[in-house]
Amino acid sequence: MKIAKNNTLTHIKRTLLFTSLAAALSPALAQTENNGEKENAAVIEKIEVTARKRAESLQSIPVAVTALTGDDIDKRGIIQVQDLAEQTPGFVVSDNFSGKTDRTVQTFTLRGFSPSSGVDPTTSMFIDGVPVSSTTAISSVGSPARVEILRGPQSAYFGRNTFAGAINVVNREPNDEWSGSVEATMGNYNNQRYRGEVEGVLIDDKLSFRVSAEHYDKEGAWDNAGEDGGRLGDQQTTMANVYVLARPTDDLTIKLFSFMSEDNDGPAASAFISAYDINDFAGNVVVQGQSNCLINGNPYFCSVPDKADPISYNTSASESMKTLLSSTENRLTSSDMLDDYGMAREFSHGHIVADWELGDYTLSSLTGVNKEEWVLLNDIDHYGADFFNYPYLVERREEDFSQEFRLSYDAGGAFSGTAGLSYLDASKFNTLTTLLYVVPDSVTPGGESNAETTGGFFGLNYAFNEQLSASLEGRYQRDTITSFDSTGNELASESFNNFLPRFIVDYKFDKDTMAYVSFSKGVNPSAFNTGLLTLTDYGREQAEAAGITLAVKPEKVNNYELGLKGTTMDGSMTYALAAYYAEWTDQINRNNLVYTEPGGETATSFSGVSNTGNVDLYGLELESNWAVTSNIRVNLAGAYTGSEINSFTNTALTALTGISDFSGKEQPNVSEYSGNIGVQYDGEFSDALYYFMRADYVFKSGQWVNQANFLKTGAIQKVNLRAGITVDNIDIQVFVNNAFEDTDYTTGYDYFAFQYDFAYFGNNSGLVMGLPEPRTFGLQAKWSFY
Repeated sequence: MKIAKNNTLTHIKRTLLFTSLAAALSPALAQTENNGEKENAAVIEKIEVTARKRAESLQSIPVAVTALTGDDIDKRGIIQVQDLAEQTPGFVVSDNFSGKTDRTVQTFTLRGFSPSSGVDPTTSMFIDGVPVSSTTAISSVGSPARVEILRGPQSAYFGRNTFAGAINVVNREPNDEWSGSVEATMGNYNNQRYRGEVEGVLIDDKLSFRVSAEHYDKEGAWDNAGEDGGRLGDQQTTMANVYVLARPTDDLTIKLFSFMSEDNDGPAASAFISAYDINDFAGNVVVQGQSNCLINGNPYFCSVPDKADPISYNTSASESMKTLLSSTENRLTSSDMLDDYGMAREFSHGHIVADWELGDYTLSSLTGVNKEEWVLLNDIDHYGADFFNYPYLVERREEDFSQEFRLSYDAGGAFSGTAGLSYLDASKFNTLTTLLYVVPDSVTPGGESNAETTGGFFGLNYAFNEQLSASLEGRYQRDTITSFDSTGNELASESFNNFLPRFIVDYKFDKDTMAYVSFSKGVNPSAFNTGLLTLTDYGREQAEAAGITLAVKPEKVNNYELGLKGTTMDGSMTYALAAYYAEWTDQINRNNLVYTEPGGETATSFSGVSNTGNVDLYGLELESNWAVTSNIRVNLAGAYTGSEINSFTNTALTALTGISDFSGKEQPNVSEYSGNIGVQYDGEFSDALYYFMRADYVFKSGQWVNQANFLKTGAIQKVNLRAGITVDNIDIQVFVNNAFEDTDYTTGYDYFAFQYDFAYFGNNSGLVMGLPEPRTFGLQAKWSFY
């Protein structure tokens, strides 16, 4: 059975895509005359962003920022962070990691900085400038004023884990009068979404609030052909949040925000493709081998084949597994969170942001806390045959506290500045229990990793004249990482000090056009391989020979950037162009090692991280918004994301391919070319009846599966359609996502073909492919009251 269906939309050549992007920016095409008078009387609304911890115009800030307003989010149907990535060229979100495709660990990739270690992200999320530990936050904020995607290292202002960029969700302030809304969405695959919101003023000019709650539920889009049947990809999320805005005095503003969410998902949808036939004990073929070439004498893939077997997965836990799930011994999560294959998560976030105006100075305090717990029961062999079952029970609990104090100065003159202190204390607790052959009575206890980060930062800005300005920003940061065993004994601890500057010069050619050049540094924290301490002497020797040591160094980047921003055509078009070159050194990569003890017969598998890569990244980014007329809007964006590996080491990949020198290859899990075009028409039949129609086209080129560059996924093309009508306080929208049903795989991950004798476990011998959402459609209705 094939997964990928033939697309009715033909693939567009790369050159045609970027030619169309350039043409759309051409002023020669941007003017329409009618009897000598312009029909275009519309202008693009100005957007303010807070990428440098103060309000600045999107078109004049010398930083590459993509900003989506609340209206953009509504009319483009952005619900989850994957939807956000669709609307942002050069941004990739993947659930495909370590052979699983669920929502427990999502990786963000901006500008080609694809995190391959799974230890720490290269891009982090914030709400109102306060760090958030989970990528699910975009689904939980409700109705934000905007979402800001900051490209390039943001360490100077946002600190650790902003190596490649940052995503900041900015809350919308409550209305001055009591209001609210009730919203419901129904669609195919039993897609349901219900949302309610109430906001208002409790004390005039002093205290206002907004409260919202939401429930999201959908069936998986993929049939499971395994023994248990059912569907793959079920997701359910329930969330609530509250936002309070207080102004005790004219000079003091306090913002309090908190939310809680719960996820309950079934087994995730994925397609496992084996290079070898997998046979049961009687010799019957359970999974067909689909190798289409030999790599270094090993059967593997030079192109991604359509899956020959039906999608199959074990989805029903045995009674002994359910007994383990209900146990309380050594647990990090509640014993009633999960009772079958799938994933359950509880997440909470809270922050307080206070700004005190002191004449030309502003004193700010940002305090945040996060807590996340999730548990996953996953069958890692990825096929539903009952003769062999390799489940894992994984738990994680993350807790963190952050505090920032900041003093800003702006008297409206040539000089302005910011200085502050920050602190972050983050802990992760993990358990990993294998259920192969024998299900234990209790969870295997895990350990704790703690990261404590202190920093001092500053930003100095000076305008030499009305045209030329310069900014010098920087952060001194000290990271202390510590690992503990399951009993709380310290295993290892180390501290790292870094100074992370950013220098920007910007020049305004006129009031509508500016250019900037910048240099910045970023750092991603270190990690420990405490699993080495449990290996035999021979195992440690093999690991160290592969470059896996107890402690790894932080990975670093030097980023050079040139940008051009402007407004043209009497304010009806805005544009932003950026070119960058980044030197990524001491890249932290995951290394899977398989070895056999001298005189032994059973292979041992060990996974660790190490500094095994140096990569150069470079690219071009383009964004434009055009009000063609007062009714027609066009948004257009594109990105070229290039890379060149200077050095890379991975024993498993070398064993498979025979390649030990990966220099000149490209970074995997990155779309080299990506772009999107959206066209929206807004109209009205009367003063009380409005309507809109919108179409979005999304393109992302294929991604290399690994650093050897012999296997690439197919290009992704999607067309999303949405239309709505508003009558007084009732809003109705209809939508079709992926209208032409492009079902090409979204991601690819090197994996193993699991046989009961582990015959194919020494080298990569299979693929785990990410599955897209097929065509989905639905109806959304919203009633607002004032």
